[in-house]
Amino acid sequence: MRAEAANETSEVSDSLTAPAPPPDLEKLKRYFTDARQLTEQARLKSLQCQDYYDSDQFTPDQIAELEERRQPPIVVNRIKPAINGIVGVADRGRTDPRAWPRNPQNTDQADVATDILRYVADFNRFKSVKRDCFFDMLIPGTMAALVGVDADKNVTVSQVRWEEFFGDPRSRRRDWKDARFLGIAKWMYADDAAALWPEKQGAIEATVESGTGGGIMPDQSYQDRPLQGAATGGAWVDRRQRRLMVVEMYYREGGWKRAVFTVTDILEAAESAYLDHKGRPDCPIEAMSAYVRRDNMRYGAVWDMIPIQNEINKRRSKALHHLMASRVQLKDPMGTNADRDYVRTEAARPDGVIPPGWEMAPSVAEFQGNVELLAEAKAEMERMAPNPAVIGRDGQDASGRALMARQQAGLIELAPLFGGREDWELRVYRQCWARARQFWRAPQFIRVTDDENAPKFVGLNQPMLGAPTVQPHPETGLPTLLPNVLGYKNAVAEMDVDIEIDATPDVGTIAQEQFNEIVRLVGASPVYQQQVSLVQLIALSTLPHKQALVDQITKAEEAQQAKAGQAQALQAQHIAAKTHEAGAAAIEHVASGQAKVMNALTQAHALHADHAAAGFEAGVAAGTPQPDPNISIIPGEARSAEGAA
Repeated sequence: MRAEAANETSEVSDSLTAPAPPPDLEKLKRYFTDARQLTEQARLKSLQCQDYYDSDQFTPDQIAELEERRQPPIVVNRIKPAINGIVGVADRGRTDPRAWPRNPQNTDQADVATDILRYVADFNRFKSVKRDCFFDMLIPGTMAALVGVDADKNVTVSQVRWEEFFGDPRSRRRDWKDARFLGIAKWMYADDAAALWPEKQGAIEATVESGTGGGIMPDQSYQDRPLQGAATGGAWVDRRQRRLMVVEMYYREGGWKRAVFTVTDILEAAESAYLDHKGRPDCPIEAMSAYVRRDNMRYGAVWDMIPIQNEINKRRSKALHHLMASRVQLKDPMGTNADRDYVRTEAARPDGVIPPGWEMAPSVAEFQGNVELLAEAKAEMERMAPNPAVIGRDGQDASGRALMARQQAGLIELAPLFGGREDWELRVYRQCWARARQFWRAPQFIRVTDDENAPKFVGLNQPMLGAPTVQPHPETGLPTLLPNVLGYKNAVAEMDVDIEIDATPDVGTIAQEQFNEIVRLVGASPVYQQQVSLVQLIALSTLPHKQALVDQITKAEEAQQAKAGQAQALQAQHIAAKTHEAGAAAIEHVASGQAKVMNALTQAHALHADHAAAGFEAGVAAGTPQPDPNISIIPGEARSAEGAA
């Protein structure tokens, strides 16, 4: 049992649910005893699977036999790479929670609910929790997680290790939904248990001091570990380390109830403090098994790999033994009377001398047979794991779509494992949403980090205030100006959505291939080179932190454009100054020409006037009529003169 789970649940149980009548301790212990005894064989097999994954694959008798041969116990562990490959493929695929509206008016609420689930996943580092739980499903056979809340009402997702998890042995479904009870059995120090349940401190101390074991001895999966040097008092108490087993059990009696107990006392009992989407008490533990036999025994993927791994070890050991061992045979019975043991000893020595009449017996057939069977066993093990095409080690140069097609074909046989993991993940997210709806009632903000360069903040349960009104104070009763709350924006408890999982396969290879094709097209045409910028190519790439690189390039281009603009402005000013200077010179030249023309006209007018005056005087003297000398030959001047007259 998780200590934090017991703490957080005890805090909310008193305020949300009424205490139930104390359950029967003997009945609860019987539940746990049945789960322990009826699953003992499967749990011991799970321990063996864990040993094989950890390369502990020889029994003490086998190791002694190998030492007698002076042969090292070589283990070619093919199980660990197979399991790691399955987990790696699961990690490469991306799964995100997604909320869908149940009604047209809930579209905005669905987006907020999606942000809440992603925030919860980031807060709990759910990707790491999924990986650890998936290992429990593949190796021992069952994974489990408890979805609760902490003291600050944050939604928590905690892994329940397979050794501490137990359930109804009569459950037949892989997801344990037909189980009558699920629970966590955890060894705890007495002082830690007394801190969680101070009112039971006396009973806890008495249990540890008495050292009673309850009359049962569990298998190795339930025992307090490490066992070396530990003096345990039984199944429930370790007097030397002052530790005792505390069981947290969720069981159905009408509705889901919760009880925490030791071998001698019930520490806590009430209805389950966690509610489902309909407001009913619910079990916060979500579990999933890889496979279930017809006798309800649960096992993981390693179970089927153990016989093949034993053959690999055996064939490898026999082939090595044939290479190291020396067999001799008598070739000529009349050649020598040497003792057989002496000949065998000399044949085994690197510098031994074989007596005349004896020769080495060939063992090629046996060695070759072991090698061929070893290769077949390795091929069978690879078939049970992700094939080289799935993990990208087939060595073929093919397109990304062809690689994805081979990967999908290679994962067909692993579909039950990945399907079970995805179903478990969906149920965990739905539990997280139920916790958020139940406990998130106060105004708060959450940060969603979909884009590392543009995080956004989402306000939850934000009050919408109207004009303040005069109301009686809740404590004093005096008239007080209080804010008027019209409602709440993004009220989590009122959101009505459906939770689903968006599974996205690994598309890195296809994305890289498409990017290379775009670069090739751009480089093949000068027109495309002018239309496509470096920033656009970087945006299409899969480079990490590419936004920072784009920002640097954009700033450099802006600085360069600013310098170019300044240069253009200076050049424009210079051209304008030259133009102004040339215009001024032209104007001066025109003015000078006009002055010269006016001088010429003035002189011509004066000369004409002189000639006219002289002719007039001569005409007068001769008695001939003459024109008026005051009338100019210039039409404008003549008109002006007429106007003046």
